[in-house]
Amino acid sequence: MRPIERIGIIGNGAVGMLMASFLAEEYTVTLYGRNGEHGDVTIERVGVTSGTARVVSKPIHLLDETEADVFFVTTKAHHVEAATERLTGNVPVFICANGIAHLDYAERRGFQLGVVEHGVTRDGTTIRHSGLGRVRIGSLTGMEPLVFSASPLQIVWESDIRHVVVEKLFANAIINPITALCRVPNGMVGQPPCRDVALAIYKELTSLFDESVPYTYIESIIEKTATNRSSMLRDIEAGRPTEVDAILTPLLKRAETRGVELTVIPLMQKLIIGASASC
Repeated sequence: MRPIERIGIIGNGAVGMLMASFLAEEYTVTLYGRNGEHGDVTIERVGVTSGTARVVSKPIHLLDETEADVFFVTTKAHHVEAATERLTGNVPVFICANGIAHLDYAERRGFQLGVVEHGVTRDGTTIRHSGLGRVRIGSLTGMEPLVFSASPLQIVWESDIRHVVVEKLFANAIINPITALCRVPNGMVGQPPCRDVALAIYKELTSLFDESVPYTYIESIIEKTATNRSSMLRDIEAGRPTEVDAILTPLLKRAETRGVELTVIPLMQKLIIGASASC
């Protein structure tokens, strides 16, 4: 593969802008959005890191696969397929969406996976970097590891990216619905009575996956993001569609396939759908 010089980021939300603001320091970055402007955009980053970056912004319908050496897809899970319809996989594509609904799609299309652990929110072209983490990427197709320039973004290659995605799913399936329904920041999930619900969800999750995800991992995410408001909570507060169909709904299908009876997860799914409908 040719050296990485040009990076395309599909999704001009908080995560996409965060990645663009860091990567623009070393690479030529193009930011694609559904309603993206055609021209330069200045991103201001505040919070645990700060800085400004100027990147090219284009609407997604102008995406040309030959204009980048690698793509990161940072859209909401329910927008992934539409956002990647112009890509063939000839250029590496890393889908960094929440949940597991996109796994079969990624494998079918020859795409790769990524998990973003940073905390970030957006207000226009200003993003608040609320928590340091990593961008963990890996291949479903056996491609050679990619190496990116060192930066606080900390892009690391994972040999078992599926396990990383399952870990993130455990955290999302526990933290997101509880915080969204209780309207509390992430840290409250570690305290009673939210913790009791968290443990009940965790118990059901462990019955659905062969991979082992210790609860200490969930506790570490809760602690690191204690002051954050989850994406599902922010979606409900803003009256936007949530990622319930990417995070919780696939778990119901998995339980049915495995013949596992669930109680808490189906209830959380119905409550989130109800809460979204009332917005």
